[in-house]
Amino acid sequence: MPNIKDYLCDNNGEILNTNDRIFVKYLNNKYNKGKFELDNILKEDYLVLDTRQSDLRLYKNKVPALRTGRHGILYVRNGQLHKLSGYESLLLQGFDKDRAKRAIINMSEKNILEQAGNAMTVSAVEFIAKSLFEYIKRSENNE
Repeated sequence: MPNIKDYLCDNNGEILNTNDRIFVKYLNNKYNKGKFELDNILKEDYLVLDTRQSDLRLYKNKVPALRTGRHGILYVRNGQLHKLSGYESLLLQGFDKDRAKRAIINMSEKNILEQAGNAMTVSAVEFIAKSLFEYIKRSENNE
């Protein structure tokens, strides 16, 4: 079984200041106020935070669906909030580390995140393709 640490591993990714005005405002909006304690959140390594429109969702050992236009996925590592990087988003979509490293060379972080959000997961595409080939092979043998 895959380990989330293998995907959330970008040491060059952006760390969000927990005093960031926008994040603090978000954490204390009318939907989230009193619901989450930042100190408790920061104690749990690899806890994933999904900032959606106005609510906050927390995930343990999993990451929500990546979608283009929404770049509000954060995670905790070593007591700090990290923004999901484009490199990490490609790993989560099933690209191996070598291909992900090559893909990020000439693209902006925003574009990488959008492309990963538009992408189908590599393993899902592989499964569909293999199933189609098996179906075609069986059909040809039955003719």
